[in-house]
Amino acid sequence: MLAYFTIICALLSALYVAVVLFLYSGFRRLSSRHLVSPHNLKFSIVIAARNEERAIGRCLNSVLNQTIGASQYQVILVNDRSTDATASVAGELAARHPNLSVVSVRETPAGMSPKKHAVALGIASAANEIIVFTDADCAVPPTWLETIDRYFDEHTGLVQGITVYEDVAGMNRLFFGLQAVDFLSHGVVAAAAIGADLPINSNANNFAFRKAAFDQAHGYGKLGSVVSGDDDLLLQRIWRSKKWRIRYMADAAGKVTTLPTTTVRGVFEQRKRWGSKTVHYSARQICLLVPVFLFYCATVAALVAGFFRPAGFGLCGAMLVVKFLGEMSLMMPGTKLFGEQRLRRFIPFASLIQLPMVVCAVVLGVFGRFAWKGQRFARTSR
Repeated sequence: MLAYFTIICALLSALYVAVVLFLYSGFRRLSSRHLVSPHNLKFSIVIAARNEERAIGRCLNSVLNQTIGASQYQVILVNDRSTDATASVAGELAARHPNLSVVSVRETPAGMSPKKHAVALGIASAANEIIVFTDADCAVPPTWLETIDRYFDEHTGLVQGITVYEDVAGMNRLFFGLQAVDFLSHGVVAAAAIGADLPINSNANNFAFRKAAFDQAHGYGKLGSVVSGDDDLLLQRIWRSKKWRIRYMADAAGKVTTLPTTTVRGVFEQRKRWGSKTVHYSARQICLLVPVFLFYCATVAALVAGFFRPAGFGLCGAMLVVKFLGEMSLMMPGTKLFGEQRLRRFIPFASLIQLPMVVCAVVLGVFGRFAWKGQRFARTSR
């Protein structure tokens, strides 16, 4: 039995290496060269916020402090049924900034994701062609919109940008480093997959697209009931239309920072939410991800087998070496692109923790429930 299992593990390891090489080739294609000259585009920034009174002021102030003129962009804050002071904080800023408006959600339609419903209302209110997403717990640089502008040409339908975790005073450094590495790994994979012209995941913290591309993809379509995925599911729908180019904004001048999760439970709930939407990915994306997931499962299984047959520990160790080398081939250039070299010392430990977390998060996210914004959800709204 162990011999057959060893063969399966060897095949999965080979497939894992193939996926890593594919992503590495995509990462090598990323470049900030050959950018188009600024088009002086006009933007509509959509921010959905629920109970974000402590963060929304900082977020909006950063968005309103852009190097381009206020007449070139509008900011739409969608207050999604907040029960705190989110609306009043945003309203005070709107009174001083004519290009900021507040849209309030009073009720989410049955069978519709709350986040998707909120951003769809923001998009419907947008007056400009380029829609830009960020989240209420983010801060953007003054050169954010100016940089996004340079990545759009007439063939570009969507631009994904860099997001990293912001240091929080008083947070345990190991806890911060481990979740920051995991978060960074998602960003690195997103960048590499876009470079390989097979976009997989995305991040609404720093996400821009043409309204025409959104309309041609029929918005979220039947995926509107999927609780998560207001970013990557839309990315894949626009990509599948084959009408638009997807670009990655590999430029620190457009880098967004976001706040890390403050508790271990919060991190796991967040990862379950991310895992819940993967069953709604398209066939090509799933075919790329399934070998990685099975490789992770087999590595955990080899560890468990080791308690019954010591050879299992050796097999698990060999697979961990394959995993670590594969990750480092992406994370070393990834930390450089994202300006996160400080996180390299956390990668080995994070690599070990990621194995059980990914397996559990995907399984529980797909078949169980997760917490988000004080509510409990399954992967689709009912």
